[in-house]
Amino acid sequence: MANLNKWLRTSVAAAVFSVGVAGIADAQIQQALNTGAQSTQEGASTQRQIDQLDDDRTNAELEYRALLQQIESQRLYVAQQEVFIQSQQNEIDSLQLQIDSVGNIQRDLIPMLREMVDGLRQFVELDLPFQHEERLDQVDELYDLIDDPEVSAAEKYRVILNRYEIEASYGRGLRTYSESTIENDADVTFEYLQIGRAALIRQNPDDSLSMLYRGASDWVDVPSSHANDVNRAFRIAREVTTPEVFTVPLPGSEDQ
Repeated sequence: MANLNKWLRTSVAAAVFSVGVAGIADAQIQQALNTGAQSTQEGASTQRQIDQLDDDRTNAELEYRALLQQIESQRLYVAQQEVFIQSQQNEIDSLQLQIDSVGNIQRDLIPMLREMVDGLRQFVELDLPFQHEERLDQVDELYDLIDDPEVSAAEKYRVILNRYEIEASYGRGLRTYSESTIENDADVTFEYLQIGRAALIRQNPDDSLSMLYRGASDWVDVPSSHANDVNRAFRIAREVTTPEVFTVPLPGSEDQ
């Protein structure tokens, strides 16, 4: 009986111990589970933080690359502007040189213009005497133009050059004009035929006689064999008949 009681006490103690051990185990398991859940949550939070950092790094890298591209674009723009500025500076320097040389150009231009007019006057004096006084007067007006301080050097050059062009055109045309002169103490108006610079023929007012200028203020009668051709040339120059080939005597020809 005593053994039975001892066994019962031992069994109860073992059962109590087992229950206590089981409770402790459950508590430890629960704690472990809680710890695992907490670790999982912390891990998830950490992962989120890592993902956020990765996103931030990616965004920072993109911003950095964009910034580098902007810097490169700005560098190219600055380089282009430097080239443009240098080009502008070169043009400014060139203009400044031109401005500095204007005084010298104007100083040298006036004597040159005067030489041009001198040469033109000499040419008119030696040329066929068609509208002689009128052309000399026009040349003399050029001297007044040169001495006019109100007229720019460029305008003086333009007018003189235009006069040269007009004189040059006289050698390429066929034309008539009227001019009065003194003959035997009387004022007589002749009709003149200018054939370029090859010949100058004048006709009496009554068309009774034509004369050829031979030079040195010497006029000679046109041979009768050329009378019809001369009259035809006058009509062509007056534009009263259609142009056609005609023959006229020339200074120095055998049949003048």
